[in-house]
Amino acid sequence: MATSATHVHDHDSGEGLLSVEDAREKVLSQVQPLATINLPLTESHGCVLAEDAVASSDIPDFPSSAMDGFAVRSSDVAAASPASPVELTIVGRAPIGRRPEATVGGGEAVRIATGAPVPAGADTIVPIENCEATGDRVRILAASPEGKHIRPAGEDVKAGEVLVARGRRLGGPELALLAAAGFSHPLVHPRPRVVVLSTGDELIAPPGSPGYGQVRDSNAYLLFGALREVGAAPVLAGIVRDEVDELRDTVISRAVQADAFVSSGGVSVGERDVVKAAFFRRGDVEFFKVAMQPGMPQGFGTIEGKPYFGLPGNPVSVFVSFEVLIRPAILKMMGRTNLFRPEITARLTADVSGPKGKTQFARVLVRPEGDGYVASPTGGRGSNLIATVARANGLAIVPPGVQTAAAGTEVTVMVFRAPED
Repeated sequence: MATSATHVHDHDSGEGLLSVEDAREKVLSQVQPLATINLPLTESHGCVLAEDAVASSDIPDFPSSAMDGFAVRSSDVAAASPASPVELTIVGRAPIGRRPEATVGGGEAVRIATGAPVPAGADTIVPIENCEATGDRVRILAASPEGKHIRPAGEDVKAGEVLVARGRRLGGPELALLAAAGFSHPLVHPRPRVVVLSTGDELIAPPGSPGYGQVRDSNAYLLFGALREVGAAPVLAGIVRDEVDELRDTVISRAVQADAFVSSGGVSVGERDVVKAAFFRRGDVEFFKVAMQPGMPQGFGTIEGKPYFGLPGNPVSVFVSFEVLIRPAILKMMGRTNLFRPEITARLTADVSGPKGKTQFARVLVRPEGDGYVASPTGGRGSNLIATVARANGLAIVPPGVQTAAAGTEVTVMVFRAPED
């Protein structure tokens, strides 16, 4: 799968509407990577390294044995065979984690364990299966050339070599390498702490029983999962009623613990659009319309210097808005340079229709077929139909100017999870 920015080129998408590309640029241009911090290895997992980590010494920093057996001189055993074994004197042991008890001279051998340091004087290891030891004597039944079964110092990494390059996301292998090199607190871009708010008088928290006209808040959990998956640290701040002062106070009180805010609901043009009422007059948050379906109304700005993303209220709009606009911004805050989901080309199995002047993001299930992929719509177009997202693994992108992408045509699909997931 190729990874790239979404293929949208609709700069002039109609009066008052921003293209998807321009909306994304508006957001990304105002978001910067978080200040770097030294974190313990366990806490730096998933974070981006902020400076090259350079090895101060060889790894490993001593030659060790790759086998259980005997450390010997290769010249002593060059003629050894089962028919004509070579007998050597055992002068000591080389245990793991300690200095060898002896050096190896002519006619001598040191019993050695896998991973133990190779004693001075020895240049090869004879595996235990080619040895017969009795008392302080060992009969060598096979030749072993110089360097055989010895792991040299610096075999993995040489001193001065870059272990992990700046900009690399730290996974398990990177943590292991840093630990092996003695790094305990690498310098990284930390995970953004993102405060999630849901606005609306109609919302109740699960598992409560909704009264007539009420709905359980699902957006908070959608955003929690999406933020966790991208590597951020979400903080659920609960449901905020459609009261301007309550929203403003909630946001300002959380500013100390937040690196960013995401709210859902209250950004349209209705009288109850509390996010607009709370922040528009202060000039902190700009509200605009994007030529995309779903997810047209958006709010973005800064509160107390922290990015604030104001999303529509419908759950599918929240999901698509997150994927298109917020996820790349969070990745940028984390110091990542590859900001966009992988995209593939797939053939539609059914028609996909929508408003002609907007970029459509249709929920589809992508699967391999033949030498390519097919994409099947997972349900209706409604932006309230969250089950259509749960069944999908991609968003088919239908560009402006196309009202219906017919079955059998190829579309670009932004893949948000692997088909087997």
